[in-house]
Amino acid sequence: MEKMLRGLLSVFLIGMCLTPGVAFADDAEVAALKAQIEAMNRKIEAMDSKMMTMEKPAPGAQTTYIPPTPDPKGGFLRTAMEDIHMGGYVETQYQNKVGEPQQNGNVGRSLTDKAADTFSMNAAKLWFEKAANPEGGAGFRIDMMMGSDVRYYFNNFQKDNLGNSNNGSSGNSPFAFEQAYVQYIAPLGFWANNNVLPHSVDIKAGRMVTLAGNEVIEGPNNWNISRSVSFGYAIPFTHTGVRATYKLFNDYLTVYNGINNGWDNDIDNNSYKTLENAFSFSPIKDVTWTTATYFGPENNAASGGKRYLATNVLAWNASKKLSFAGEFDIGNQPRVDIAMDDNFHTAQWFDYAAYARYQITEKLATAYRFELFDDSQRYRNWTGVGTAGAATDLANTLTLEYKLYENMIARAEYRIDYAHAGDGNVFGGNHQQNTLGGQLSYLF
Repeated sequence: MEKMLRGLLSVFLIGMCLTPGVAFADDAEVAALKAQIEAMNRKIEAMDSKMMTMEKPAPGAQTTYIPPTPDPKGGFLRTAMEDIHMGGYVETQYQNKVGEPQQNGNVGRSLTDKAADTFSMNAAKLWFEKAANPEGGAGFRIDMMMGSDVRYYFNNFQKDNLGNSNNGSSGNSPFAFEQAYVQYIAPLGFWANNNVLPHSVDIKAGRMVTLAGNEVIEGPNNWNISRSVSFGYAIPFTHTGVRATYKLFNDYLTVYNGINNGWDNDIDNNSYKTLENAFSFSPIKDVTWTTATYFGPENNAASGGKRYLATNVLAWNASKKLSFAGEFDIGNQPRVDIAMDDNFHTAQWFDYAAYARYQITEKLATAYRFELFDDSQRYRNWTGVGTAGAATDLANTLTLEYKLYENMIARAEYRIDYAHAGDGNVFGGNHQQNTLGGQLSYLF
């Protein structure tokens, strides 16, 4: 499609130049027409990039900067609107249990599991972005989301700006801002000829998705329908603060440094901030290694007992059809009173996950995920005194994907969960539970 559009544009331009009786008013109009064609080509490339939904974006990734089309007669408003790009997706799903137990409720250990035998509208997302000029400039991005997934990821907004409860938990709200930040790219001209130090720094301030983990909030950007147990319990989802991104060693190493309100906190719940650090690089061709760490207090109204998290993700595109990914996370939280008996302990959790995806045909693909999540103190997924939170989770997930149309994806999934708890079994008296799901996603 892209080649066809470019060919038609080229033929049109050549025909206009060679047809007798056709003349341009001046060279300026010719230059403007060429600029419009080049801008359209760049937009086509950006659309192609957006349609590759099965590839996980790099941490903090954004759309490619596309300069506005020169239009001396368009005015400021038209130029501004052309410079703002938008997109999104709609995702709906059906999920049910296979075999025992048959009681209604959460069908698995994954945070986004639905009730048994139900249809659900997972998410309707809309984003707007004006990407900053990479040579220096300002921009912004807003990601808005509605649907049943919102209550899993955005459970803050529980306090006003003074720290008082406002009974406004978004756990009961179908709408949330996944991201909303302003962007400023500052050129560092004094290092322009240096191959080690950065040539610019990308600064974002506001609410941003986390750098931790392999999976993301946006369903179409993952390889499976369901999220891993580790995605729900081992790592944060969003951060509100400031993040700086820059490249070192001739763009070989990408570095992220930030300071924020902590894990999923729109308003800080204590008097100290959380530090964010990450780096990403490709040690060999088609292999990417990303490490992210978070350190800071996360307990309500308590600045002691600072939580530490380290996540490591290795991605490998083995061929044009076959891709792999691996993840290892480890977290540590001092001074936790899990049983609410004034006995404080240090809780630690870790997880392993392995992913594989194979593009069978142009439209058909399959993906597999294995995961192991260990939360022996039942700190991250514990639900209250006397309730059996899982100490260990193990899951196998197989997903089949078919691209019905260029912008519509259909998926089917079979998942097997094993969970063991400290004081009982998780799945209604059973250690194991099987689930079956189907999903449709439309991207625009």
